[in-house]
Amino acid sequence: MLKKRAKNKAKPAGKGSRKRTLNPSLGQQRVSRRRTAAKNPRPWRGAALRLAGRLAAGLVLVALVSALLLGGWWWASSSPAFAVKRVEVLGTNHLGRLEVLMTAGVGAHSNLLALPVGKITRRLLDLPWLDQVEVRRRLPHSLTITVHERRARLLALVDGGLHYLDQKLLPLAPAGKRPVLDLPVLTGLSEKDLWEPDDEARLLMAAVAELLAALPARDLAPGGRLGEIHLDPVWGLSLVYSDLPPTVRLGFGNYAAGLKRLAAVRADLERRGELGRAKLIDLESERRTVVRLGRKKA
Repeated sequence: MLKKRAKNKAKPAGKGSRKRTLNPSLGQQRVSRRRTAAKNPRPWRGAALRLAGRLAAGLVLVALVSALLLGGWWWASSSPAFAVKRVEVLGTNHLGRLEVLMTAGVGAHSNLLALPVGKITRRLLDLPWLDQVEVRRRLPHSLTITVHERRARLLALVDGGLHYLDQKLLPLAPAGKRPVLDLPVLTGLSEKDLWEPDDEARLLMAAVAELLAALPARDLAPGGRLGEIHLDPVWGLSLVYSDLPPTVRLGFGNYAAGLKRLAAVRADLERRGELGRAKLIDLESERRTVVRLGRKKA
């Protein structure tokens, strides 16, 4: 009887231990986790090592690609396969093609890819005639240089030398003894007035600009009838025409009205046959016109 009871007690104990093995308690789970953590105390170390390996491989790949690109660029920028064989210069009027090429520093042995486009543009902009420059490569052998020249509006006679003035009446370039453009000549300026103008000179040039706005375009065009604009700080502006014997004094201001009166005075002098004798037509005063006549020929 005692043995049977002992066997009977042992069976329930076996079933209970199997249940505890299949369903461990919370305490046993914690102990298991601690053992696993003790075996692998830093689980992120492996991931970090793998990431470092990938980064190193990527850096090596980037270095190889960069070396290949630099080597290819060095070969292309020194190879005769990209030598400049044709240069097109567009937009020039006063400047010659040779002057543009010499200033740009482009020759027959230049490499198209090695040309410093920015430096070439800055060199060309140093030329007094140019205000806009565009340099474009056209693979494999062509270069196009497109320029925009400043437009000359007047000639200025200063200390015996002629200079072109642009649309803003700023000095453009020396015109030489025989200017290419037959433009009206501005006289009465000193060299300082042209290159280092003070406040008075700026006011006088502003008066010239106002007069130019009132004059007909045909008079100001190359070969037009207006030959000279004389600038005087006391008497103002005076005009000399190629087809009008007398000098025309306008003074300062109200130039459009003065030019309108000039047409009426000229017509009256022609009607009376005295236009050839006239030496001066003074339109400075708005209320009266003074005409100075020379002596009659005997």
